[in-house]
Amino acid sequence: MRKRLWFLALSLLLLALFATACGMEEDAEKMPEEPETNEGTSGGIAAGEPEPAIKQLDDKTYLYTVKNQTEKPLTFDFTSSQRYDFALLDESGEQVFLQSSVSMYAQALGEETVKQAEELEYEIEVPPLELEPGTYTLEAWLTPEQGPAFRTETEYVVE
Repeated sequence: MRKRLWFLALSLLLLALFATACGMEEDAEKMPEEPETNEGTSGGIAAGEPEPAIKQLDDKTYLYTVKNQTEKPLTFDFTSSQRYDFALLDESGEQVFLQSSVSMYAQALGEETVKQAEELEYEIEVPPLELEPGTYTLEAWLTPEQGPAFRTETEYVVE
């Protein structure tokens, strides 16, 4: 009799744990896994998705933006003071420079919230590099703890 009682109690406990685990999926704003890479900005509303863009301000300075085209505020959680990263790729697609590999960031949790129709903006200063003349790809992305990185790219020409 005691064995049956223990078996029944254990079965009910396992059933309760299983039912609870099945309902734990977060229903918070689901974002696409990784949006397609955009070059520059389209200038219009992007069907309710955040829109990354990068534009050249001067010879070595670029502006990386992520515009919130959704109907709700977006919150990005970060595990350090780093909010974005960028890389230069040569014509074969090989990475020749990565900003985070030469930078240090404070280990502090943080978050950025972007309201509807507003945007995050980060100025990218490409440091002096000894690169061969040619056309490179400048790629930038956010570095949140989870979710899409909103990558975008543009040409970077070395003369």
